[in-house]
Amino acid sequence: MLTRQELRRQLIHLCTALIPLLYYFFPDLGPLSGHQWVILLFIVFGGLYVFADYFRRRSLFIRKVFLWFVSPFIREIEDHKMTAASRIAITFFLILLIFPETISVPACMLLSVGDAASGIFGRWLGKHTWYKHYTIEGSLAFIFFGLLLFTLAFPYIPVWKSALVVSFCALFEGLFDHFDDNIVIPIAAAAMLMMLGV
Repeated sequence: MLTRQELRRQLIHLCTALIPLLYYFFPDLGPLSGHQWVILLFIVFGGLYVFADYFRRRSLFIRKVFLWFVSPFIREIEDHKMTAASRIAITFFLILLIFPETISVPACMLLSVGDAASGIFGRWLGKHTWYKHYTIEGSLAFIFFGLLLFTLAFPYIPVWKSALVVSFCALFEGLFDHFDDNIVIPIAAAAMLMMLGV
């Protein structure tokens, strides 16, 4: 069932696409390149968020401030562990740092767009499960919107490679659901793009 809170959470999840987009388009300013500026901003603001997320379990003051900002967007199960946003921030940071932009940007954006699409359509229209709680409708939404993203935004990736990566990640998300998909999907996408010679 797609609740208002879950829809809001998935739309915030979609907004994480702004991070790789900034990395892709941010201009060179002064002595630093656009990439260096984004990584620097990521370290400052992403680092502050992750710091607050970690230490809210050790400081009542940090917990109150942190929850005042993010409580509408986190699930109950995240109350006593690191939030999905922190895991996304850490994963994106490492992927953008390690892989070239031709691989890192589409890999990160696939998580933002594909996972949000599968979350929304799977909860809204999902009637047929194919594995545990994963629905055919949700996984098809992941593949459709992921392939649309790759085709429109990254035309240098051949369509067959895009289809292979997106389909693989949609299956991987379900079959390896004991791992966090916010980590698994972008890493798997980046690794596959690299192996396919993108």
